[in-house]
Amino acid sequence: MPSSTSIALVTGGSRGLGRNTALHLAAKGHDVILTYKSQQADALSAVTEIDAIGRKAVAIALDVSDSRSFAAFAVQAKQALQTRWGRDTFNVLVNNAGFGAHASMMDTTEAQFDDLVNVHFKGPFFLTQK
Repeated sequence: MPSSTSIALVTGGSRGLGRNTALHLAAKGHDVILTYKSQQADALSAVTEIDAIGRKAVAIALDVSDSRSFAAFAVQAKQALQTRWGRDTFNVLVNNAGFGAHASMMDTTEAQFDDLVNVHFKGPFFLTQK
């Protein structure tokens, strides 16, 4: 029987604010799909913490700066939803993934600016669309 539990998808959920958000949502009764770019061990540790408090969680790799990868990510997320929860939808999306350029406006390169736009605007827009 499909789960009726609220499921939250938290981008950048392996560390920092995203991890804290995922853990807080789990403590409030949500199950969690969290994403990570490169810190798989941290992501799996967060999944273990969430499982330990009696909620379900999965971690899926995602580079929010690469909108071309979103279709494949959507397939993985749907597979995880079916496998873990017996359904194909989630309830909450937290677009958390991000980073700082650590350069002054005068020293920021066009490539750094493009990265910022891709992660903080383009990525969340097109990920939400998917």
